[in-house]
Amino acid sequence: MIMEIVNIEASAFMEMNNILFKIEKQLKGLNSSKSELKEWLDNQDVCILMNISDRKLLSLRQKGLISFSRIDRKVYYKKEDILNYMRRNLKTYTNNGNGTDGIE
Repeated sequence: MIMEIVNIEASAFMEMNNILFKIEKQLKGLNSSKSELKEWLDNQDVCILMNISDRKLLSLRQKGLISFSRIDRKVYYKKEDILNYMRRNLKTYTNNGNGTDGIE
């Protein structure tokens, strides 16, 4: 393989460098946005995580006990919010000996 030496003006080099920096910044932004999307759960995910029925989840939403966002007809929950709710109600979950889902 033959090696070539290419000379360019300093201003052209700086412009290319700035463009690459902007591209890198955008890519990092996309990666962080993607990881933020992973932090959202749908109804099925929450029901599985909390071991509750979809009706019980609806009841928790209607009572304002858990926060949610709606996009069109689909409901999403922040994973952090669900985990916080579960921590606040840990006693209810752990002292549940009657076979119910433990959330009242």
